[in-house]
Amino acid sequence: MTNLARVKTRFTVVVAVLAVANLILIGYLLWPGSSPSAKLAKEQALMQQQAALKKDVAPLEGIEGKLAKTRVDVKNFYAQKVPSEFSQISQQLEKIVQDTGVSTQSGIRYSQDRSRDEKSDLPDVQRIAIEATVTGEYSKVARFINALEQDRYLFIINQITVNGAEGGSVVSLQIKFETFLKQT
Repeated sequence: MTNLARVKTRFTVVVAVLAVANLILIGYLLWPGSSPSAKLAKEQALMQQQAALKKDVAPLEGIEGKLAKTRVDVKNFYAQKVPSEFSQISQQLEKIVQDTGVSTQSGIRYSQDRSRDEKSDLPDVQRIAIEATVTGEYSKVARFINALEQDRYLFIINQITVNGAEGGSVVSLQIKFETFLKQT
């Protein structure tokens, strides 16, 4: 083989290698996501995702302080709205009955709802179910309900049934409600 033939062979090999490298580089440039506009679009999508995540996390900033304040608020709520003795509940209900001018014909019935207490998510609190039938003028019965709702203790009204006498202004109210008692 002559010198010219060797140079020709090497030249052919170099051109073939360069052609293959050229094809690889063209493939890389045409590959989806490798162009500058695709990279810019991906960067903008990531920035939008970051902004959305910051927005989602924003309410959690300072959560330790918020939790501490909530714990204090819950303690204050229990101290003000949940009595520690059963007699406080009955005295308060009797006071509401007297202040509003209604009467309780069959008395007020209390029951401890133990089935719900086992699953209760309220620590150290016992649920007390209360049933009563109050009778009086419509306006006084309405004041009784309003007084229960606005009382310093927490009374949650579950069911109300009103029976009225025909032609009269006296109504009978059957009410089921509940309150809570601190367990000591």
